[in-house]
Amino acid sequence: MAGTGTATWTGDNQSNWDHLAWSIPMALNLGLSGQPFVGPDIGGFSGNADGKLFARWMGIGAMLPFARAHSINVSTNHEPWAFGPECEATCRRALERRYRLMPYLYTLFHDATKTGVPVVRPAFFANPADAALRDADDCFLLGVDVLVRCGVDQESVECASPLPAGDWRSFEPCPLPGGGRDPELPDLRFRAGSIVPLGPVMQHVDAAPLDPLTLVVCPDADGEARGRLYEDQGDGHEHENGIFRISTYTARREAHHLVIRLADEQGRMHRHPRRVEVVVVAKGGVIHTGHGNDGHRIHVKL
Repeated sequence: MAGTGTATWTGDNQSNWDHLAWSIPMALNLGLSGQPFVGPDIGGFSGNADGKLFARWMGIGAMLPFARAHSINVSTNHEPWAFGPECEATCRRALERRYRLMPYLYTLFHDATKTGVPVVRPAFFANPADAALRDADDCFLLGVDVLVRCGVDQESVECASPLPAGDWRSFEPCPLPGGGRDPELPDLRFRAGSIVPLGPVMQHVDAAPLDPLTLVVCPDADGEARGRLYEDQGDGHEHENGIFRISTYTARREAHHLVIRLADEQGRMHRHPRRVEVVVVAKGGVIHTGHGNDGHRIHVKL
């Protein structure tokens, strides 16, 4: 069984584009080797990054399980603001993405402790029969429901690998003021049939309760979706005594509405009242929204 209590970094890397690109397969291989809490030194440990490299690396590294910027003491300053306001803004959006995805990531970490399946997974996990995905090193899966497509080339922000088979829908949890995503950040794709839990933007995980809980719902061709959320007290070992909660949410199309339900609940952790915001990402990128209270049916008009 995998353990997630100790983080592993991919070694003393260098501040260049090759080492940025190698960060992804190194994290994937470590995850497959039984260490799910893994990531690179964002920005590169030795040498001097520039703003473009650092921003791109932060966008990718913030989506990996262990996210830490780190550099040798003789390098130039490697803080986001050291590279100017444009880099700083991209890095802020990258970290805000991570904190929004934290409920989903935390659920994946729980799964890793129980099954040994890593948090970050090669793209071929989505379709093991597709030989074209076996050497895809510029994208990765978070669990089964989120695909992260990265630009690791200095000259291009696009991912060169093919999409896995199926319906993968773009959704930006931290859009630019005018809409859309920062082009320096990876393209996030959500699997049709999934419900992915998100939280609010925070500065650290204990800054605020998970209220509202956001459910990103991507109905499949039959109008159905399903997802899980694991929660515990965040510290201590009371989860070993049943003080945790695993909530399973389902969605089903009924006439002109999508109905989201709390279908199952495990654990003895008390459920406090909280708001739920629902974002339905339909085929073709059409967005529908709704809201309600956790534990109650929520109807979203389509």
